[in-house]
Amino acid sequence: MTTSAEYTFEVEAGVGVITIDRPKRLNAMTWDLATELVALLLALRTRDEVRAIVLTGHGRGFCSGADAAFFSGAERPLPGLADTGEMPRYQRKSPAGPFAELTRAIVGVEKPVIAALHGPVMGAGLAYALACDRRFADPTTKMCAAMVKLGFSPDCGLSYFLPRVTSLSTALRMVETADVIGAEEALRWGLIDELTAEGEDLAAAVDYARVVARGPSVAVDLGRRGVHKGLSSNLDAMNDYEQVACTMAAATRDAREGMDALRDKRPPVFRGH
Repeated sequence: MTTSAEYTFEVEAGVGVITIDRPKRLNAMTWDLATELVALLLALRTRDEVRAIVLTGHGRGFCSGADAAFFSGAERPLPGLADTGEMPRYQRKSPAGPFAELTRAIVGVEKPVIAALHGPVMGAGLAYALACDRRFADPTTKMCAAMVKLGFSPDCGLSYFLPRVTSLSTALRMVETADVIGAEEALRWGLIDELTAEGEDLAAAVDYARVVARGPSVAVDLGRRGVHKGLSSNLDAMNDYEQVACTMAAATRDAREGMDALRDKRPPVFRGH
């Protein structure tokens, strides 16, 4: 297990579980925590023993958004907004810095990321949940584009993911009113994929991640990449991508194992290479 002051990470059977660990603040995100999680996801991209990732929060919430005390500047000047000190060059190009970078890292890890949701899933936390491949949630889940309540417009990729995951009208309602949407309604509108019994969201997400982790991970990851590309591409371009991706996957040992298993009439045993 990897531990930090504000998150934990552990790996078992090919599944890495990232747990945001600020329960007293309902796992609200700070600049430093977002920076650490971005670094972790960048490192996980090249850790082949991790084939699927689960993202969750410790305690009563998944993530209630950006930490209000931090974001108000009450604790210290805001990096990128009020701070005139040194900061990385890449962050100077984005006022939201690692808050927005974390959304990109969830997609950029190029491995299945599954969200286990409960309690508040709000603001930036909602963006992070929607950036994941699938969302398992328990009945305590409450979703909200909370930025609007504070006088801010959506950030962290929320305006990108909302109309893709749910309907256009629901996305507009959420960013116009900041209505709090409960678990049943979120399920109805596709914001969550499966509703579990209370307290069972993490177990359900891990079970799904284990199924994915047992698969031919190169083919799985290339397939995920194709789906994301397909959101902003055309049929000809995607046919070209699929032919290249299929050729790449065919060169793996897992592809040979899949064909051997089919010939031998047995379940395949994929090893992720």
